[in-house]
Amino acid sequence: MKEIIYNYNNLNDEDITRIVIRTKAIIENSNNEILLCHSNNNYHLPGGHLDEGETLEHCLVREIKEETGIDISEQKRNPFLRITYMNKDYPSSGVNTKSIVNYYVVKEEINPDYNYTNLTEDEKQHDFKLIYINKNKILEELEKSLETCTRKAVLYDTIEAVKEYLKKDKNVV
Repeated sequence: MKEIIYNYNNLNDEDITRIVIRTKAIIENSNNEILLCHSNNNYHLPGGHLDEGETLEHCLVREIKEETGIDISEQKRNPFLRITYMNKDYPSSGVNTKSIVNYYVVKEEINPDYNYTNLTEDEKQHDFKLIYINKNKILEELEKSLETCTRKAVLYDTIEAVKEYLKKDKNVV
């Protein structure tokens, strides 16, 4: 599994006062499309925060279920990338955060079932939806949305993960 570390402030582990761990999935179907979440002008990959005492695998399954309404198969999820961010004074002054995002590839036909989702109030209020986008057009769509999105850091993270995923794909034009 590839690991990318961003540490522009040259922080050490001793400097960290807060750790946030997330899991996210690049879900690809047989039509060469990747599933994205869209809410409040923001695209992101399905996934979310690790709960205390939870494994990465359990977090991934839970988050995908909450956002898509679907249980994913164990044999169809593979870890492929970890991006770590070391940020000084984030989210506020005096707080140094280490954010670890673990990405998995899920090659499975997922037809979202909104009847079984467990969305946050923010997602409900901002017209949360799931959209499949063809692999050949996804980066163009994500980069175009940078103009109007409200959470640029999340979108840049999504773009980085999708680029890494597509590097290994010989079928992308």
